[in-house]
Amino acid sequence: MVSHRLIQNKQFNTLAQDRTANLTKKPKSLTINGVGTDLIDNPSLLKRANKKVITNALVMALVDVSKENDEIDWSKRYWNSFHCQNKLISFDNKIYTDLCRNRWCATCCGIRKAELLNKYYPELIKWEEPHLLTLTLKTVRANKLEQRIDDMGKAFIRIKDRCNKRHQRTNAMRIKGIKSLECNFNAVMRWYNPHFHIITPNRQIALYLKQEWKKEWNKNGAYMASENAQDVVKIKKVESGLIEVIKYGAKMLSEPDPNKKRKRSKGDLDGLSLYAKGLHTIYKAFDSHQLFKSFGFTLPNEKKKTTNSRLITEYDIWKYRISDMDWVNTNTGNYLTDYELDYKLDYLLKNSIDKVLF
Repeated sequence: MVSHRLIQNKQFNTLAQDRTANLTKKPKSLTINGVGTDLIDNPSLLKRANKKVITNALVMALVDVSKENDEIDWSKRYWNSFHCQNKLISFDNKIYTDLCRNRWCATCCGIRKAELLNKYYPELIKWEEPHLLTLTLKTVRANKLEQRIDDMGKAFIRIKDRCNKRHQRTNAMRIKGIKSLECNFNAVMRWYNPHFHIITPNRQIALYLKQEWKKEWNKNGAYMASENAQDVVKIKKVESGLIEVIKYGAKMLSEPDPNKKRKRSKGDLDGLSLYAKGLHTIYKAFDSHQLFKSFGFTLPNEKKKTTNSRLITEYDIWKYRISDMDWVNTNTGNYLTDYELDYKLDYLLKNSIDKVLF
């Protein structure tokens, strides 16, 4: 990870860029898609720069881990995220770019979260008393994680089918909700804890699903799902509850021991680490699974998305410069965000990335 740039260096680099920028030939026209992001006075661009720094640090560590395992395909996928948004196009005071859409890209995950929030929020605010249900099992080691996630998915399908049949035959409670898959990593014990977060319309459905989950996993003498490990809480604010469910699948920066996490204020990064090997194991186990899904209801017919493609001739190109952690206009040499790396995040990314293989 590069150190954060000084103002003097920034001015020098801008002048150097001015002298060479015009050597880059720009296509006479190109096609842009989507609605773009506002370019003028938009604080989200600073957040994007911050996420780009975190993603680059993460994927470089993940590349190292995948190479150690001789997993060339995974290395290529991680490199794809390293190059995500390396080139931006500005047109009519908006920014356009191509996205990698990978689960380990902080920017793409943020976009995904916003899309799902907008999609499901109008439905959830109609629910009378939404509750957040957490369903989990005993922790597993890395070599059992993929199988455990497969088994959890199949178990939930069996529960859902069983409940639906009861509803059809006996008019029992009808279940519905939205479900997401997440996994925590305990770096101290080297355990993995995959679990479901589910939002239900009321407490009764949450308790019903919790009961069925325990029955499914504790039958035939097994005791995989304890009472205390499952959790049901009332959601006070639908938006925050939905955000809790729509996560990245795995936290990029995490406590060494999730069971001993403390309440943090904004910007408090003390003690957090980026566990590349643990994340790589989780991403592999997640690979064939849909992390977010609704059940028991369908949303109103959505408008078909249009690509909104346009051919443009008057535009600017901004290329990401790793040494400056910012996008530079290839014509003027100006910086897009004037991003400055927070010293706490700088220290964490330099000193708290764990790539140990175990």
